[in-house]
Amino acid sequence: MKFSLYVAPVFATVGLVSAVPFKRDVDPALVPEFGVTAGVNPTGTGDCDGIANPAGNAIKIPCSCPPDRASFLQSLNANVDAGKVVNNPSVSVTFPTDDSKDSQLARLQTAIVTLQNLNGPGKGCPAASTTFLVQQKVVQDGTVVSTPAASSTLTPRSSGIDTSLVPDFGVSPGVNPTGTGDCDGTTNAAGQVVKIPCSCPPDRNAFIQSLETNVAAGFVVNNPSVKVSFPEDNSKDSQLARLQTAIVTLQNLNGPGKGCPAASTTFLAQQKAIQDGTAAPAPAASSAAAPAPTSVSSPVPTTSGVNVALVPEFGHAAGLNPTGTGDCDGITNDAGQVIKVPCSCPPNRDTFIASLNANVAAGHVVNNPSVQLTFPADESNASKAARINAALVTLQNLNGPGVGCPAASTTFLAQLKAVQG
Repeated sequence: MKFSLYVAPVFATVGLVSAVPFKRDVDPALVPEFGVTAGVNPTGTGDCDGIANPAGNAIKIPCSCPPDRASFLQSLNANVDAGKVVNNPSVSVTFPTDDSKDSQLARLQTAIVTLQNLNGPGKGCPAASTTFLVQQKVVQDGTVVSTPAASSTLTPRSSGIDTSLVPDFGVSPGVNPTGTGDCDGTTNAAGQVVKIPCSCPPDRNAFIQSLETNVAAGFVVNNPSVKVSFPEDNSKDSQLARLQTAIVTLQNLNGPGKGCPAASTTFLAQQKAIQDGTAAPAPAASSAAAPAPTSVSSPVPTTSGVNVALVPEFGHAAGLNPTGTGDCDGITNDAGQVIKVPCSCPPNRDTFIASLNANVAAGHVVNNPSVQLTFPADESNASKAARINAALVTLQNLNGPGVGCPAASTTFLAQLKAVQG
């Protein structure tokens, strides 16, 4: 009996395997250390201590932050492999491995955006739960800072500012507390009182100290990409510059975007009064100088209005499963976890549509004029996407620049994704 042996050519299989790109994990030695431990000094409401701000006060962060290191590295690897933040694809990332200044900054930036988007777009841990921003500043400045507390040494305050030129808050903290941490702030264009944290506005002396620190540095120390100035003459431009510096100092008191909302002051009303040329004789009289809330909407007629049938539905109800600390259930993220949102979100539908009408009539978000929007009425995918985006930025800026309801209190992002393909 004869046997014949057939040897299958293995090179074809090998060739197929080699055609698939092999993704390597990043070198964990190059991933910045958090520099903060989770769960320090819990308050009992879900908050714990993060890094110290320039005033030496611990910034409160979720007790679950920073995250488990292994989980963080896994997310970082996924983002670097994709070249973007998987949970927020509009944010591109890189992770170069050399030791140049630019590469170190790129790695830190990738770590920051991975942290901030761990559980969805803008849903993760704040930068204040790490020393990433301090490390970033050290690399930018070429300085050596060993601890977060030393970060304040980077911002001399010897010059000071004329405190009589610092705008008055025009609002008192702790008015009409709800029992969930919220109190009354200013009144919006619809005549409704905006709810703010009861601790806002902050202590005046602490605020001025932070303002002086930022002015001396030329930027917001807790958010270095935001430049500031504090000119002391009485020109319109200088008054506006001082107000803008006050606003960004307020909004970043405890970290990037972590502070008090503009609605806890009359800063925006004072700003509008100066822009419009209405009387604003003295900081103390700022609330009188600003037009009444009902007149703020006068430049943006809403008589025509949008076709309400074209306004995206929220797809979610407010007040679900309240925690007792002001948070309720929002949508579920890709990991199957429920995202917490303020119990007041999404807002009243009629109030939302009134704000949307005002924004569409103006061609921009009235509470954040740098954000443009359109509301085309045809049924093309591009027009549907434009309408959803108009709804989204209206939602996010309902009560002031960046002060509103999060996207996670609606299904807007899911609707947008569906339209975009």
